[in-house]
Amino acid sequence: MDKESVIKQAQRAAEKTELTYEKVFLFQFFDFQFSYDEQKRQCTIECPVSEAMFNPLGTVHGGVFTYLADTAIGHLHFRFKEDPYVSLELKTTHMNAVTSGKLIAKARFSKDGYNVTFAECDIYNEDGVLVSTTSGTFYRVKKR
Repeated sequence: MDKESVIKQAQRAAEKTELTYEKVFLFQFFDFQFSYDEQKRQCTIECPVSEAMFNPLGTVHGGVFTYLADTAIGHLHFRFKEDPYVSLELKTTHMNAVTSGKLIAKARFSKDGYNVTFAECDIYNEDGVLVSTTSGTFYRVKKR
């Protein structure tokens, strides 16, 4: 990993960071690009694979897949629900290793409840191959 490029990536992210949806530091650092499908009620995040995501084997770390999925599902709630929701439980299954290209996360509701929702997020590589899937339970936090 090139130390200078990581420092530049972190500086760029720090300059753009705000404590608002879509703008927190790690979203900027990993260059998350958010989009929403109003009709399908779906959130998509795309981001390039970078060495900062790698585990010691040189592939994207499983925690990065879970972080990406949790973020996509979180923004799904933000976009389509009135109150904020937090993760109660997540289960991630890894199917294929990724070493380059881009990741595409697609989050959707599997059961859209009021206090508790169930959601899923599939992550694909740029060739459309499913590399990871996450399902979770989410709880409504009342606005104060």
